[in-house]
Order: sequence, then C-alpha cells, then structure tokens
Amino acid sequence: MTAEQIKRCIDLGAYIEYCYLPCLWGEGTKMSQYPRQSIGELAGFVRIDPSRSFISTDLGQAVMPHPIEGMRDCILKLLAEGIPQSDIDLLVRHNPAWLIGLTHL
Repeated sequence: MTAEQIKRCIDLGAYIEYCYLPCLWGEGTKMSQYPRQSIGELAGFVRIDPSRSFISTDLGQAVMPHPIEGMRDCILKLLAEGIPQSDIDLLVRHNPAWLIGLTHL
C-alpha cells in the first residue's frame, strides 16, 4: 500500500500490520524471488501513525532467522532509524496486546 492508502485505512478505523520479513528476503537470500524492502521504507510507514499500527516479523521459515532474533533485529534497526522507544512500545507491545484483548503493562 502507498502512504496515502495507509492513511485512508487508518482514517476508516483500521490498524495496520507491518512485517519485517520483506526487509530480510531478496537478492542473496534463500528467498531471492522477492524484492527487498529497505528498513528506511519500513520506518517511513511506521511513522504514519504508530498508534494505529503494529509490527510482526512474519518469520518462521526454515531459511530465515528465528522469529525472536528477527524481532530483536527489527527493533534495533528501527531505533537506529530514529523511531522513538515509545513508538516501538506501541508497535510491538501495547497495540498487539490490546488487539487480542490482553491488558498491557
């Protein structure tokens, strides 16, 4: 989706899921048939509205990193892109917990 499409979906009440997997596949990987997304592009999308977004790794494939390591790597890279820790907390803790009916800490 484009940034404008994401904004429109959020305006209509949607939460947007961003996956880290597209930042890992591509040329030079075992999933080379897919184009790689840059971490900068992911960070740009996340900035649209972190309060209405969440991040998953979409990992678990045998040829990719373990999902926990992938999430750790994603978080570190987003922090390096300037995404504030408070937004990271929304994206990987608070929003997912709320969406599945858990009380977050």
